[in-house]
Amino acid sequence: MRSLIVMLVVLAVFGGVAALAQTLANTERVTSMWVGAQIRADGSARITEVIDYDFGHSGDSHGIFRDVPGSPFEGDDVRVSLDGHKVPWKDTYGDYYRDVTGEEQIADRLKVGDPDRLVSGVHRYRIQYTLPEVVKSGRLAWDAVGTGWKVDRSHVEIHVVDAHGFTGLRCRHGSWDKGKPCTAEQSEPGHLVIALDKLNGSEGLTLYATAAKTRLADVAALPAAPSGKAVGTTLPHPLRNGGIFLAVALACAGLTVCALRFLGRDRVAEDGGRERRVEIERLARDVTPSATPPEDLTPAQGGILLTDRVDGRHKVAWLLTAAADGHLSIQGDERHPVLRRANSGERMDPEAKGVLRAMFSGRSSLALGSSDLWFKQAWDDLSRNLEQWRTTSGLWDMSAKQRLLGWGLVDVAALALGFVLAITGGILNGHRIAAGTPVLLAGAVVAGLGIAVAARSWELDRRTPRGTELWLRVEAFRRYLADPSSRPDALPVGEQADRYAAWAVALGVESAWEQAVRASTTRPAGRRRFSLDVTDVLLAAVVLSVASPPSSSSGSSSSGSGGSTSGDVGGGAGGGGGGSW
Repeated sequence: MRSLIVMLVVLAVFGGVAALAQTLANTERVTSMWVGAQIRADGSARITEVIDYDFGHSGDSHGIFRDVPGSPFEGDDVRVSLDGHKVPWKDTYGDYYRDVTGEEQIADRLKVGDPDRLVSGVHRYRIQYTLPEVVKSGRLAWDAVGTGWKVDRSHVEIHVVDAHGFTGLRCRHGSWDKGKPCTAEQSEPGHLVIALDKLNGSEGLTLYATAAKTRLADVAALPAAPSGKAVGTTLPHPLRNGGIFLAVALACAGLTVCALRFLGRDRVAEDGGRERRVEIERLARDVTPSATPPEDLTPAQGGILLTDRVDGRHKVAWLLTAAADGHLSIQGDERHPVLRRANSGERMDPEAKGVLRAMFSGRSSLALGSSDLWFKQAWDDLSRNLEQWRTTSGLWDMSAKQRLLGWGLVDVAALALGFVLAITGGILNGHRIAAGTPVLLAGAVVAGLGIAVAARSWELDRRTPRGTELWLRVEAFRRYLADPSSRPDALPVGEQADRYAAWAVALGVESAWEQAVRASTTRPAGRRRFSLDVTDVLLAAVVLSVASPPSSSSGSSSSGSGGSTSGDVGGGAGGGGGGSW
């Protein structure tokens, strides 16, 4: 089941990549942004914004919105148009943004568009409003473009005109309070101009200057805002081609899995030294529960034989077996277990001794629950040891898989080719080239075949007759552990109980076995036992093996424009952000 989920996830990722490739060149963004500010005598400014907005999808947006802190959008003061025509707008509440004191305030949101109409493609929006206190005490501080935008903006052009000249020009762009310098020019007295090729999402631009005390003889006029039609096109919705890719790939993967499953059926011995191919699940229907575990296998080995793979619970069972053998002890409680190494002399096989030596690394005890590099390395070594046993035990006939693995590079190349074809097909479809769909389908076929072989090649690990025989004995014991009442035998105690607990964990029936132990009257009084649920005392080791120290980060992310008292990005009036709705 896990490999099937992996195949589904991987192919879904491939399909998502195909869809993503189709939209990378034309995501929702602002293709052009022109902003002009006419400073008035009271320090306010008449703002004009011309925004060419590419919605990047088809038919699921009504228009755009603009958040502007400290600027109430009121009545006749606001002028909006869409492609040169009047369009409805609504004043509502937007997101929270930080002001120049660092305090958060809610912005006014101007929603531009008809709620009964959907838009697609590229459209030109023109918005005019008044922004107070752009100039205070003779100092200009204006967030011409706020950091609250979630989309990229290209070809940003900003103009500021005032009846007074400017000195001490300073321009900052980037994320909030982490700006970089930009170039602001005074093309003529009282006329500031800034141009940027691009601002990424959550990046803004703030302009600072000092206004001269004397009024200019010739007052500069704000240049005419761009007019006419916005240019550019958007792509159709990408999920359609992504879904087609996923469906075709899953169909090919399913056929491949069926073929592998047919070729990888297990073997049983017949009279005359012959072998017969069988479906082991059918044989398992007649298995009778047995209270005796196979003597030839350890709990970890039995779990591997049952599931055809090495996973975390088998390694947990290995640790429990080591504890039952007296090589280590488990102390503490279920939430904070502590492993202590025992001096077991030469009674331990060299591989197990090497694992415990690496695990403790000279320590006498090991507390679980936090990241430990030595433990992780030993945990990985244990996986390799168990996998080595699996390949050399003689319980599987791996000749077919070994022949297939000889083509491993071909399989990797097939997956890489499928990935490349998915991207290429998505790009070609994005450019509306006829070859896009055939290339995408070819990528789906190749990816489906490749991922099925990569994920389900273990189907070819056919059990030998001896392996099939032991598998049936392990399954019989698993059924007993899952339901001890199926046998009249008394539940084990002492060291045997510990070994049965390890078997229960290895075979995935620890909950049922623990309930039976707890309910048993044969359980020795005062004997302390750990809960062997899926989150049992040692399953923390599995989490620990992949855990990494928590990363620390300084500061916090904010989409606000403003709040800086250091003269960085976001330290002026206005700003805010925008997007589609």
